[in-house]
This record gives sequence, structure tokens and C-alpha cells, in this order.
Amino acid sequence: MLHGFSDGVFPRALHAAHLRGWWAMTMAFAMLVGGIKAYGARSSGQKADVDWHALGSTPCVWSPAVADAQGAIDPGATIKILKAHGLGCFGALIWVPRKGGSPTFDWNSFRNFVAKAQPAGIIVWAILIPPSEGGNSPPFNKDYVRWIQELARLSLKYPCLKGVNIDDFYWDTKFFTPKYTCGIYSAKQSINPQLQFAPTIYGLGTDFAKEYGSCIDGVWLWWRNLEGNVGLDVWLKNSRQIINNRFPIYGGVYAGETHWHKDGRPEPAVVRGALETTCQYANGAVLWQMALTPPNPLLEVARSFGVNGSSPQAGKCGTFVDKSGAAGMK
Repeated sequence: MLHGFSDGVFPRALHAAHLRGWWAMTMAFAMLVGGIKAYGARSSGQKADVDWHALGSTPCVWSPAVADAQGAIDPGATIKILKAHGLGCFGALIWVPRKGGSPTFDWNSFRNFVAKAQPAGIIVWAILIPPSEGGNSPPFNKDYVRWIQELARLSLKYPCLKGVNIDDFYWDTKFFTPKYTCGIYSAKQSINPQLQFAPTIYGLGTDFAKEYGSCIDGVWLWWRNLEGNVGLDVWLKNSRQIINNRFPIYGGVYAGETHWHKDGRPEPAVVRGALETTCQYANGAVLWQMALTPPNPLLEVARSFGVNGSSPQAGKCGTFVDKSGAAGMK
């Protein structure tokens, strides 16, 4: 997400390099589709312990938690707002606090939140900071093997902890080599195979699927056009075909400001359209940086996709895609 530089200090050269990489990936997408059949013949198939809908049936909200009067995370208030809007999943970013910024989770507050989310029926995903953003998710920081071991143990006690995401994994493959990534995955599997490991990426190709597919349980795949959604459905469908539907694809939808979008956060209509398409053509949706404190038009958009919401995909986000990769309205 590059959220580690939300105060506007993201290096220009690095930002430009990321955008060049994005456009190069987009231009190469058609060529990747040409390798679908060849890859399908080599694919080792789906893993039995993958949860194809590990975000649940509503958009998973990745946003700052609600703070109490002292500025600390208030699990009860956060869960209350999620429930009131029919939303059943929350992405909790574990990160060092920033002066003047929204409260972030540390290990203690995260465990407390998970304990409160369990009886409330809220799915929780842990989100870890990658090395490119400092790797400062205390207390284990860049020791991602230790992180996933501790999170796997916690998930045995609280099954509502469904998964672990490492943000911007896509930019950090020199650190997250296939060997190291498989070490993370193996550490998780040895404790709780039901805990899902799905890192953040911005494009899918056959090489990624071949090198990493056996050591992940899915991906968070982000659509980066904040102006519109033309082509999003085809992009998601082609991405599934490219990997031979080997693992779930959870679509990322931006609801907050980014460094490459000069006009601020996307319009509510754009977010609504992105969620409609993502809920139908991906295995679930992640909604990034939507304030949980009303009044907020984007919160109302999210409500429409929650349980008993007004959208045709309300309470059914991600359920239109089955394990075969077929997608359609139910």
C-alpha cells in the first residue's frame, strides 16, 4: 500500500520506479495470458487446506481502528461499528505508532482485539509491514517466520484469526525469496494449516505462480486505477486463468488517498463499482483506508455490501467464484 509514507515523504525516485513497474506489468499482461495453457499443464493443483473465502462474505475493512478518549485502540467500539454496518472482517495493521497518526496495533493490543472479535463473530487478518517500509511490526519486526509461528499459535486459540498478510510483498521479492517464503509457509503449516497466508501483490504472472504458488494460500491483488473500473472484471478473470485457479485471489479496493492519485481519495461511485466487480470476480474484497467514524459516504458504500445491505452482492462478496474459477451471479 505504501502506507508507510502517507505523510508525503515517499521518495520520488522509488515512487516513479513503482509506477514504471506497474505500467510495464500492465503492458505485458496480454503476453502472460498466452502462457495460460502451458502453465495449466505444469500446475501442481490446489491445496486441500486452502480456504477459498477466508475474508468471509463481506468486504474486509483495512482501516485504522476506533480510538478511545486516551487515543488507544478501542476494540469494542471498532467491533460495534463493523457489526452495525453488517461488516464481518477487519484487517489489523501491526506497526509502530506515528506521532499524530491514528493508533496502530502492537502485539498486545492485537491479541486483545482478536480475543474480543472471537465472540463477536468478526474475522481478523494480521497485516505485517514489509522490509521496504521498514519492517517495523513489533515485537518480531523482520522475523516473519517467528511472526507467523506466533500468529498461528494465536489462531488455534482464536479461530477468528483467519489469515496473515505481508504488505507490498510484490516489491520485496529480493528479501522474500521463494526459499524464505516457503520457510514462512512451512512454519505456519506445522502449527495451524488452517491459518491462511496471502501476501500483497499488484500483478499476477506464471513465474510468480510457479515460484511462490506452493507456499502461499492466496494473494491480495490490488487494482490501482482510482478513477474508474473499466477492465477490472477482465483483469480479475484473466488473473485467475493465468494461475490456473491454483489459489484464491482477494481483490484490493482503495478507499483512501494514495501517492499516485493527485485528486485524493476515490469518489464513492468508483469505490462502489470496484466493490461490485471485485465481489463478483474475486474470492473476496479488501477495502483500504476507509474511516470507520460516521458520517462518511464511503462507510455507507461499504454498508451496502454488508449483511442485509442494498447491493446485489450484499453478504455474498466473493461467493460467486467457486474453486473451479467459474464466476457468476447466484
